[in-house]
Amino acid sequence: MVSGTAPAPTEPAPTRAAVPEGDPPLTLVQQRGIRVSIWGQVVGCLGYLSFSNQTLFLYFTNMRFSSAQTVLLLTLPGIVQAVTLLPCAYIADRRGKKSMGVWGCAVMAGGFGGISLSGFLQEGFAEPAIVLGIVAYGLGQAMFSASWFALLSPLVPTAIRGRYFGKMRLSWQVAGIAFGLAASSFLAKDSPTLTFQIIFMLVTLGMTARVVLYGYIPELEKPEPGGKGIVESVLEIMRVNGYASFCCYVFLITLVTFASPSLFALVEKKHMQFGDNAIGWMGNLYMIGSMFGFMAGGWMVDRLGTKPVFLICHFTYATVLILFLARNVVPVPPAVYLAVLNGVYGLVWAASTIAVSTEMLALIPPENKSLATGLCQTLLMAGQALAGFFSAGAIDLGIFNKGWKFMGHAMSDYDAQILLNSTLVLVLVVALGLVPSVIRKAEWVPKGD
Repeated sequence: MVSGTAPAPTEPAPTRAAVPEGDPPLTLVQQRGIRVSIWGQVVGCLGYLSFSNQTLFLYFTNMRFSSAQTVLLLTLPGIVQAVTLLPCAYIADRRGKKSMGVWGCAVMAGGFGGISLSGFLQEGFAEPAIVLGIVAYGLGQAMFSASWFALLSPLVPTAIRGRYFGKMRLSWQVAGIAFGLAASSFLAKDSPTLTFQIIFMLVTLGMTARVVLYGYIPELEKPEPGGKGIVESVLEIMRVNGYASFCCYVFLITLVTFASPSLFALVEKKHMQFGDNAIGWMGNLYMIGSMFGFMAGGWMVDRLGTKPVFLICHFTYATVLILFLARNVVPVPPAVYLAVLNGVYGLVWAASTIAVSTEMLALIPPENKSLATGLCQTLLMAGQALAGFFSAGAIDLGIFNKGWKFMGHAMSDYDAQILLNSTLVLVLVVALGLVPSVIRKAEWVPKGD
């Protein structure tokens, strides 16, 4: 959906009245690091976006994977990260954040390269190559994510973090949209495998370039060899005021929203018989919506705090899911209607990631930063993994009725899952109380230094 020094856990969150006038001055090292970090994400983002803009979805259906297998494959990176992220974060704190990130970028590029070469293999070999490539990609992503936010923590002052994450993610989203539009122009209703191979090779090239750029990001906090064991360190982090409950909210909201874009694509492809080119454009509109979400989310977080962003995004998630089911009863062509909803869902997802990343950095303790951010990301990945497992399992077992009706119109089993997710999002309104910035009066995260 994706990107100053955090206050000590014993300090209260700064109030809005304490915000200093103007932005803090940046050193030349910070300016260079911020610039390089953004460019690295711009050239390396296409692998991540291939999982969300439906390019890999189309490739998997082209390779004759079933609907359940396709959903599971799209979720597989999250499964791998959920298992490996915490150990990688623990090592990053002790051996070096930047070296862990460089190796992670390299492994990601290698994994995606394996996916791009799979189409040239004979039947029976291509499928295992795809799985191995995705597993390697997921491991590399875990290594990268384990150190990424901790590396940025001293580099980006607290007062500008919302705008920084907004600018960074907006930049790579624009690059992704441009690439996605170019790729969609080559897709037909049923595209040949070679078309996807060319697209994925270009993606791998960009990810390889990020390996070089990542090496130029300064590591302002040196690693701390030794120290407590991983279990004891995690337990200590969980005792930080408000952090464990915040991570729980991230897990829960991810669990009930992550699979929805894949379900949208399955409805459009399997139930409504849209072509590959139409599905590709839907994915591009999701990214365009994300672009506006990054801009709006970054501005709102720095100016208003994270609280309104969490509240607005939570209720908009449920609204979009319900409106998706009403596509047959509105006086708008279904393709146009669904395109708008894909864009809005992307906007909400993007804005929520800005709020999550910013609040996470504001809450983590000054020690074991990689492990602290890794804990939150592990729960986020666990939410993604379980969402994929549940969705794929429901499809494979045929739990939901394939011929039910909504307002007199025939719906699919994928629609039934979307209805369930929308209901769960509404039920989870009570979980907003787990987010510190939502329940504390007159406190804003992050504000000031």
